Amino acid sequence: MNHTYSRRNFIQTSVMAGAVLAAKPHLVAATSAVAAPKPAFPVADYHVHLSPTLSIEQALNLGTERGVQIGIVEHPGPSYPINTDAELKQYIDNLRKYPVRIGLQPVYAGWSKAFSKSLLGELDYVLMDALTLPNPDGTWLAIWQIDTHVDDEEAFMTRYMQFIEQVMTTEPIDIFAWPTFLPVPIARQYKQLWTRPRVDRIIDLAKARKLAIEINEVAHVPDENFILQAKRAGLKFTFGTDSRNQNAAHFYYCYQMAQKCGLREADMFVPKKK
Repeated sequence: MNHTYSRRNFIQTSVMAGAVLAAKPHLVAATSAVAAPKPAFPVADYHVHLSPTLSIEQALNLGTERGVQIGIVEHPGPSYPINTDAELKQYIDNLRKYPVRIGLQPVYAGWSKAFSKSLLGELDYVLMDALTLPNPDGTWLAIWQIDTHVDDEEAFMTRYMQFIEQVMTTEPIDIFAWPTFLPVPIARQYKQLWTRPRVDRIIDLAKARKLAIEINEVAHVPDENFILQAKRAGLKFTFGTDSRNQNAAHFYYCYQMAQKCGLREADMFVPKKK
């Protein structure tokens, strides 16, 4: 299964199309509102992918134009460019020439076993989502795809929460990305499915491991209520576009949530200093 194509080229179009089809209430409200100003504190986009449509130079130029620091991530694992210590070291060394933060975005559970702990320690951060659910037969369910099928909402949520817990408790990560995202068929049920116990569990897990929560520009998640509860719990936040093009460092939803939720510089995650 070629996850490189699906993850890099399918994710933004499918999520945005799905959001329109599902008419997620918090997304529709956000897109109809007046644009919020850029926050007064330093802003970073820690979820930028280099691609044929976005070179490192282009990403830096966009960051300069928009007053946003850039953080580059790449997927490690099968069908992706980074699978060995040598490849990871080359990735880090190549990016150290530029004024960017350097991260990884793993998608498979147990990904870190392929790399030495000391080399992983040279990264500025690792962000991971729970959008690639493992199936019992060893395959994967990519829930960001627009044709994802959900037969039973509660059964899906039980399975989804199990994988979220696995990611948040066993993977060596700094940022939990795409929090509370739902696949297209059940996106309309966002408020019903993200019950208080489920939200509490995610926030408690993040607090226990001091994981930051990504506010995702593409999927418009998490919603305002989640962010406010996470803020009260003392969690840190990041902004992320998950972009591979000119959308890098371009924030709308993130700025709106920062304004609505009263986020300050003290609420934002700062990667390890290098």
